[in-house]
Amino acid sequence: MQTKSRWLDPGIILVAILLCCVAVVLIWWPTDTYFMGISLAGWLMFLSYIMWFILAVIYVVWIEKKERKENDDERRKK
Repeated sequence: MQTKSRWLDPGIILVAILLCCVAVVLIWWPTDTYFMGISLAGWLMFLSYIMWFILAVIYVVWIEKKERKENDDERRKK
């Protein structure tokens, strides 16, 4: 039986990506850079919602492919 690393789980990988993006926003927060009257950190936070959606779609597609592959492998073994 082959053991799989938990660090290669799609959820863990995508959470790490999300945490990196959040870190960028939080590091940038104290700066007073403005674009169209809104802090640049605010724009980054707004754009992060789009990124959350994209990550959610990637996660669903990734998990579906992974489960489909596992099901196909099980069928071949039988």
